[in-house]
Amino acid sequence: MKTIYSKLFLSSLLILTWLPFLGFAQLDNSSFYPKKELLSFYDSTLKVNQSSNQRQLNLEIDYFGFFRNREFFGTIADGYTLFGSQFLSKFSYSADTTLKISAGIFLRKDFGSEANNSSFNQIQPYFQFLYIKNKHQFIFGNLEGNLQHNLIEPLFNFENIINRRLENGVQYKYLSKNTTLDTWVDWITMIYPYSDFDEELHFGLNIERNLITSKNKKKWKSTIPIQLTAIHKGGQINTTDTPLVTIFNAAIGNKTTYYFQDNEGNNTSYLNYIRTHIYGLFFTDNSSTPSFDFENGMGFYANLELATKKHQLMFSYWRGQDFVAPLGGDIYSSASRIFDPNRENEPLRNLLILRLLTNFTIPNIAKDDAKIVFRATPFYNLESQEFNFSTGLYAIFNANFLLKKFEK
Repeated sequence: MKTIYSKLFLSSLLILTWLPFLGFAQLDNSSFYPKKELLSFYDSTLKVNQSSNQRQLNLEIDYFGFFRNREFFGTIADGYTLFGSQFLSKFSYSADTTLKISAGIFLRKDFGSEANNSSFNQIQPYFQFLYIKNKHQFIFGNLEGNLQHNLIEPLFNFENIINRRLENGVQYKYLSKNTTLDTWVDWITMIYPYSDFDEELHFGLNIERNLITSKNKKKWKSTIPIQLTAIHKGGQINTTDTPLVTIFNAAIGNKTTYYFQDNEGNNTSYLNYIRTHIYGLFFTDNSSTPSFDFENGMGFYANLELATKKHQLMFSYWRGQDFVAPLGGDIYSSASRIFDPNRENEPLRNLLILRLLTNFTIPNIAKDDAKIVFRATPFYNLESQEFNFSTGLYAIFNANFLLKKFEK
């Protein structure tokens, strides 16, 4: 076991030596969110500060239709299909250029989930307090979370956008010219005196520091990202005698991007950019009683991404030894997640992964507010010599309507 860990460590060290020439560990998921939420916080702040000091009342709507099919046949992850719609509607009141309060409702309907198809699978309220000051952003209530955390898929499952769209808690974001930071606490389960279940909360951190930026209209950019996630389950006022659960995951690496631009910032090629990503990942289980067969593990994740205006193609290699990330994608785990009680673990996961994403914009309707996204992910297990794949088709509509301005 120590020999395997040593090989993983030395491989990671060797590749990290070449980081300036390497380096995106997931496809750009910005298509799944409204444009206003896609702006970097720094840029959006500048835009807000340039506006007048009028108070505003807005209506924001977000429709997300999903069809995701997993054809998985191995011992780690089950195959299944997710098919349905989500709808989020919220009113937001901007008290001034720094403060916004929002309230709304979130609905989810899985197709075929009821005999008469008349009930919702999920109905949740939405509340958010947002405070902006220069490069800082503080959020209380519903977070700007999920895929917007920009965590790599071994640490954060893409399917959370379907299965757990809303996150609740507190969040702090910071963005300057050379540093971006997103840290949050997502409160999953609340307990009260004599509750017969545990409280559960998730913690996350994603910080990225600019390493190199070329002077010619930023043709080259290289950054060092550090990502952390943690899960805690327990409690002092509940009646359960289950052991305390504390699990940590971490990743550190490099992201390097070359943009096909001339000195005036204009695109000079069919490609928008080419990007490389490399990460070393770590797992440790500090629970009172181990939650898995593995208490510590490591992983190596390398990616090459090509992107045009509408298409993204990414080649990935994953090697994980005794690696478990409860919040991460299923296929990266060494611990089995299948429904069968007689499941078997795979201590070594050795995968070749191909990702394809295509955006189909809908002209003459809502410009960039409406789109259809196709995503496919075939992968090959080098250890078991098995081929599996997943596909997804998503319909997205986001819009923000100004209802009223209040003059001071």
